[in-house]
Amino acid sequence: MKLPVLFAAVAFGLTASAQTADSVIIGPAYPNKGFYSLSTGNVGQMPNTEWDLQFAAHSTMSSTLRLNGGFNVRAWEYTAGDSSQWAQLDTAGMGTSNGWLPIYDAMNSFDPGAFEMTATAFPNYGWGTYNQISHDIVGTKLFVVQTTSGSYKKLFIKALRAGTQELELRLANLNGSNEINFSASRAGLIAKSWIYIDLDNASVLDPEPPGASYDLTFEKYLGLASPGVYYPVTGVRLNRNVQAVRVSGTHVDDVDVAGLTLGQDIVAIGHDWKTFAGSTFVLADSMSFFIEDQQGDIWQMWFTGFVGSSAGKFVFNKRKVGTASIDSEGEITSVVAVQPNPVNNIGHWLIRLPQGATEGRLSVISMHGQVMHEERVAGAGWQDIVFSAEKLGLKSGMYFIQLQAAGTIQTQRMLVR
Repeated sequence: MKLPVLFAAVAFGLTASAQTADSVIIGPAYPNKGFYSLSTGNVGQMPNTEWDLQFAAHSTMSSTLRLNGGFNVRAWEYTAGDSSQWAQLDTAGMGTSNGWLPIYDAMNSFDPGAFEMTATAFPNYGWGTYNQISHDIVGTKLFVVQTTSGSYKKLFIKALRAGTQELELRLANLNGSNEINFSASRAGLIAKSWIYIDLDNASVLDPEPPGASYDLTFEKYLGLASPGVYYPVTGVRLNRNVQAVRVSGTHVDDVDVAGLTLGQDIVAIGHDWKTFAGSTFVLADSMSFFIEDQQGDIWQMWFTGFVGSSAGKFVFNKRKVGTASIDSEGEITSVVAVQPNPVNNIGHWLIRLPQGATEGRLSVISMHGQVMHEERVAGAGWQDIVFSAEKLGLKSGMYFIQLQAAGTIQTQRMLVR
C-alpha cells in the first residue's frame, strides 16, 4: 500500500505538459459506473443499478462486502439474536434501537464494509469469526438488506471459504419464503477490484474491467452529509493504489504545491466541487485536484462542467505534471521535478532516488548539450534542493534537469525566466 507523501516532492511546474479536455458520461439519472484512466481515458462502464453488494476480489485476505448505497441499498444488523434466530427474525422494531442496528460502509476508504463495522479484533470480522483450523471466516450474525428494487431480504453470510474463495450466503424474504443458498466465488478474479451480488435474483456479476486499468470511477454513491446523516451523491472516487489531494481557492495555474500531502481518501475528489443552484450546477471557483495514478505519474485535474441527471456528464481538464521512472517490476525508480516552473530565480529541485540507491548525480544541461551545473546527491527518500538560477549562471531559456542513479536516467525540462 502506498503511504501519504509530501506533495512538494513530486509536483512541479504546472505548465509541464499541455492540458487535455475530456469527459465521462454515465447517463440520465446516473445509472452507470464509469471507469477512467488518467493516461488512456475512458476504460469502460458497467450498469450500477443491477447489484446490491460488492465483494472484494483483489485480495484473498479481504472479507469486505459493501453496499450499493447510491441506489438505496440499506442494511441492518439484527442484534436481538444470533444466527440461530433465522426463523424468528422479522421486522418488529425496525428503525428503532430494539434489535436493529443500521450499518454503513466506511466513507473514506474501501475497508471496512458495512458488514464489518462491528468488528473488534482478530479473530472477530464483524459478520463472522475466523476459524484458525480451517482458515474460513464463519458467519455468526443475521442481517436485513433493502435491495435496489426496494424489497427486504434477510441475509446470513454463512462463511468465506479459504480454500475455494467462495462467499456462502443464505437468503430469504422476511417471511421466510423464497429461501435460497448460493455462493459468490472470486476464485481466479484477483485482477478485479470487485465482483457484484444481485440479491433479488441470487446471482453474481463480473462486469468490471481489471483493477489495474483505471484510476477513477465516476458514479452515484452514498455520501455523508454530517455525522450520522447519509444521502446519495454523484461524484468521483479513487481506485485502490491511487492517491490525491484537493487544492481550493487558487487558480489552477497558480497552485503552490509545497507542503501538500497526497492521501488515499477515496473521496478526495468526491462530489462537492459542484453545487446545485436552482436549475443548474455551479462549479467551485479555483479548485483542482492532484492525483498520483497507479503508474506513479502525477496529474492535475479540474472540472469545467457538469450536466446533471439529464445526461450525467462530467467535463474536465487534465495535465500530467510529473512522471515517475518505472522499472521492469513496476516499482517507481526515480523522480525529478522542478517547482515552480518556470523559475524566476529561486527554485526547488525535488528528487527521489531509486529504492536501494545511496547516491546519484543531478545535472543541469542547456538546449545545446552543455552541462551548466552538476552536483552529487545522496540519501534515501524525497529531497528538496533549493537553487538560485542567477548564482548558477542560468540565463533565460529552456534547460534539462537530469537525475542519474542506479543505472536509471530521469529527465525533466526547466524554463528559466
